[in-house]
Amino acid sequence: MLFSLQSPPMTMTTIAHRAVFLDRDGVVMHDANYVGDVERVIVVPAALRSLKRLLDAGYRLFVVTNQSGVGRGYFTREAVEKIHAYLDAEFAKVGVHFDRYYVCPHHPEDNCDCRKPKPKFLREAAAEYGLDLARSFMVGDRSTDIQCGQNAGTRTILVLTGVGSETLAKGEVQPDHVAADIGHAVDWILQQG
Repeated sequence: MLFSLQSPPMTMTTIAHRAVFLDRDGVVMHDANYVGDVERVIVVPAALRSLKRLLDAGYRLFVVTNQSGVGRGYFTREAVEKIHAYLDAEFAKVGVHFDRYYVCPHHPEDNCDCRKPKPKFLREAAAEYGLDLARSFMVGDRSTDIQCGQNAGTRTILVLTGVGSETLAKGEVQPDHVAADIGHAVDWILQQG
């Protein structure tokens, strides 16, 4: 008798996972304008307190971030990776892990296919991790975050941390929900069932 070690392909009866896509600067960590050094990283306390609740509820967590500081020459891709390693270590202390960091390193004028509001990274994550984008959420503080989630078919939450208050005041986007911070965003996500 032969046994296959391969995972079965996704079928109509396979349950797709729910996910929460998080912008980095202004949501998971404070937005300090082109952060390219670990010493400038300040983790948002509400993120440390709340993201474990999403994992416990069965959500997968992803960080999706535009880092044009790389394309502008302000810091390197390696510097970004060091920041993400630092975030991993800090969140691991409270039992939180991110499945993956999706980083657009391009200058806004490069016209790449991965810079938010383009939904490339969310669609890639859906294909790679078996995610149901319609049952997933995008959380951010900028209009590009909200537009990215809408372009991918997720529900969207604008947090008022980072530049979220300014984004709300401009009225350029209509998120599904507005939350004071990531902790209140998590409360709302969990209420959706």
